[in-house]
Amino acid sequence: MTQSSESKPFNVPTIEQIFALLSALNPAENGPKVVDQAKRSIESVVTSLQLILQSMENFNRVANRVDKLLDEIEDPIQKLADASTLLAELAHNLGPLMAFLPKKED
Repeated sequence: MTQSSESKPFNVPTIEQIFALLSALNPAENGPKVVDQAKRSIESVVTSLQLILQSMENFNRVANRVDKLLDEIEDPIQKLADASTLLAELAHNLGPLMAFLPKKED
């Protein structure tokens, strides 16, 4: 058997090794990092909410403009539709009278 395939024997860690492991998990040392990360996360959320608010304001302005435009063109379009309906009825009613008109021969 080679040296690399042999398992290492278990050694009881020394007190220095235990303190070294515990110091790596020191919350007082990691606290400022956590606070900084939380601050950056909150700033990102606030920035995203501001962008959403700005987008909603833009959508509202567009909706108001479209609503105003529709108010301006709705009445003329309705009058045009009514006039075209009247013209269609007139043409339909004049159709039978066309039979009484003299026909022009070529």
